Amino acid sequence: MKKTTYRLLSLAGLLTIILAVMPACKNYLDVKPKDVLLPDQVYKDKYDADAAIKGIYGKLVNLADKYIVLNELRADLMDVTSNADINLRQLNLHDVKAGNPWADPRPFYALINDCNDALNNFDLMLKSYKLSENDYAQRYSDIITLRSWLYLQLVIQYGEVPYITEPIEKVEDVAALKDSVYPVLNIEQMVDTLLNVMQNVPYMDRYSDPTLRTIIDGYDTRVMFIDKLFFMGDLYLWKGNYDQACVYYKTLMDRDIGSDNFNSYKIASGDVYTLTRYNSGYIRYYWQDERSALNHWPLMFSADPSTEYYDEMIWVLYFHRSYPPANPFIDLFSLDYGSYYLKPAESAIEKWDVQVQQNDFPNDFRGNTGSYMLENDKPVITKYTMNYSDQDLFDKSGKWFLKRAGGLHLRYAEAANRTGHHKIAYALINNGIRANYPAPDTVLDITYYERTNEPFPFDFDARMATGTEIPVGIRGLYHRNIGIRGRVYLKNVDDSVTSDSTTYIENMVVNEDAFELAFEGERWADLVRIALRRNDPAFLADRVYDKLKKGGYPEAEQVRAKLMDRNNWFLPLESK
Repeated sequence: MKKTTYRLLSLAGLLTIILAVMPACKNYLDVKPKDVLLPDQVYKDKYDADAAIKGIYGKLVNLADKYIVLNELRADLMDVTSNADINLRQLNLHDVKAGNPWADPRPFYALINDCNDALNNFDLMLKSYKLSENDYAQRYSDIITLRSWLYLQLVIQYGEVPYITEPIEKVEDVAALKDSVYPVLNIEQMVDTLLNVMQNVPYMDRYSDPTLRTIIDGYDTRVMFIDKLFFMGDLYLWKGNYDQACVYYKTLMDRDIGSDNFNSYKIASGDVYTLTRYNSGYIRYYWQDERSALNHWPLMFSADPSTEYYDEMIWVLYFHRSYPPANPFIDLFSLDYGSYYLKPAESAIEKWDVQVQQNDFPNDFRGNTGSYMLENDKPVITKYTMNYSDQDLFDKSGKWFLKRAGGLHLRYAEAANRTGHHKIAYALINNGIRANYPAPDTVLDITYYERTNEPFPFDFDARMATGTEIPVGIRGLYHRNIGIRGRVYLKNVDDSVTSDSTTYIENMVVNEDAFELAFEGERWADLVRIALRRNDPAFLADRVYDKLKKGGYPEAEQVRAKLMDRNNWFLPLESK
């Protein structure tokens, strides 16, 4: 295995050789089959450790459709079509029965088991000097963060789950594990446990080792591994420690990723005609001409990786055209080339349609022609399938977008608002820092303007001296920040009455989450987190009810009544 080139995207062969034969079974060493590799034959050096890591991430790709369906269909932005089977309909109506494959927790636990096995062997490799301390720190930190992320996803879906940190014999009956020696943790307990684990992670940056920070089959691995800073921010957001959440989010927002740092993770401005940066709007001087509209926002999901791409994307996994699995979203969403099981909810379409642009035109660039398109008068989710066409039906490649800058700014805004920094949150959601902290027209010295004048993590410097202004030539790190809504040429949300209200701003964040992150697997967690924070089941129940009511479901009232009980938010922990 040493120094062999492994394919991150080709899971089946890699896992068969490496993960399936490792000591995940406690009685495995009782026999020595001659056609498999034993642990002492596999984990010999860091190249073997890297192969295991790549295999784990390759296996993670197989969870993409389950992750998106569970987090979106159970919430308020996605609906089923008439083509959907009973299993998808159960999820949509929160009436999941035993045997529903979408609700099967075993794929998550199988991957957790692989993580546990790898972590155990990394420890052994460190003790036997097969891994240096630096090599160990990078690899161990990555996999334990991924395992923690998997547990957070599980507990958000199931409410309480067994927490297992050692390789076990099998995960065929997850429900039975609740009666075993392993602790069963609810959301609050899981967040505390994961925070305790993550606070001891020895390495918080991206991989620096060139064996993992490399190019594989044409894909740059810089965004393929989970971002630890983002995940730490998420954990503290769930915990309710909003100051610490802001620390981690802001550290990531400030990170210099090697391109123009005024743009990276900054939601930066740019001329929509000559420089996109994924901004949308109208050709200069033709703002009242609908024909001059340029919607560059969806390019982040379809264009080939570029400087702008890496300024936006933080965690992405890829479906390669030559290796399994194929892009599962083609079958789920595509009208012409798939089964078209799922579509945008009517309630979500209505909310996009009533947004108002800066030229007073209606609609949101992130709605029709952004996150979905009308094809033969049917709404089709296109975020994951824009590049698939009849030009090459065999090319079922694609991307799974897990974390990006738009979501980072929204998460920071949610946390900052809860610390009392309403104005900063408002600025990041709407038209940016500089526009919301302006210098008076008569002021030439902008030293203390166009910036928040707050200590870290609330220090945003958007100064940009022009003409005779001083300090001459100053360019603050956030001087190009244009805001989430500003990037798509929308008017600001009205703040004339209650812009200092925590609840008002938080509702604004939730609404913007829907417009910006629709169908990306964030929505169910958003609704659960804020409903728990407010101790208000109606926050979640009303949004699901609105989707079902506008979708014409007679069960809408019944589902709302059911979701008014927190215990009914979660899936049954059954695997058969």
